[in-house]
Amino acid sequence: MADVTTHTDTFGERYHFLVRRLHSLTGIIPVGVFLCIHLSINAAFMAGPGAFQFAVDKIHSLNNLGILKAVELVFIIIPIAFHAIVGIVIWLTSMPNPLQYRYGGNIRYTLQRWAGLAAVAFILVHLWHVHWVIPGGAEFDPHAAAETTLAAMSAWWTGPVYAIGVLCAVYHLANGVWTFLITWGITIGPESQKRSGYVCVIIGIVLGLLGMGSLITLKTMDASTLPPTGVESHTTGVGIGADLYA
Repeated sequence: MADVTTHTDTFGERYHFLVRRLHSLTGIIPVGVFLCIHLSINAAFMAGPGAFQFAVDKIHSLNNLGILKAVELVFIIIPIAFHAIVGIVIWLTSMPNPLQYRYGGNIRYTLQRWAGLAAVAFILVHLWHVHWVIPGGAEFDPHAAAETTLAAMSAWWTGPVYAIGVLCAVYHLANGVWTFLITWGITIGPESQKRSGYVCVIIGIVLGLLGMGSLITLKTMDASTLPPTGVESHTTGVGIGADLYA
């Protein structure tokens, strides 16, 4: 009688390559793209509350077509959740050893994992802070974007928490772009990887400046100087809406 071979490979083992490639891809598209858009919209606050409201209205206009929630679910929430879950699994199953092998790549890899974990925690805090209607959470109103954002950011803890969270997310993306280019065979040789490293540093600096600039503006602006919007609050029934972009 012929031997019967029993395959006991787990799902993770069987589809390890595919899952890791999807994890790498979602970190850039759409999660990385969303982070860039998100920081750019918030940076509009540096041009004034009117510019910020205009940027939020552009995003919220998708709600008039009835597709905003679907777009956010498919292109933001699900990819972020997938990338975060797989990233945490990678972090828990990896064995970083930056203290034993203190070379640049090893240290960057460890920082990448810790920055990603911090970014996930920050995203949850951010959702609670500006969107989730639970005790202690703030309610962002896209129809009064400047006023409600300033109110939400008035707490003393928002400065350090948002600064750390944004910088961790930016570092995770900038370094992730560099590893993405290597993983997908776009930058193969040492020279191309070195040049792409410079580009990624520039990306990180630009996004970091956008994030910190908007945060400083929010923390230093006097809410009493804001002009009245003349628009009633429409928080109730808005759903996720443009909250994710605040």
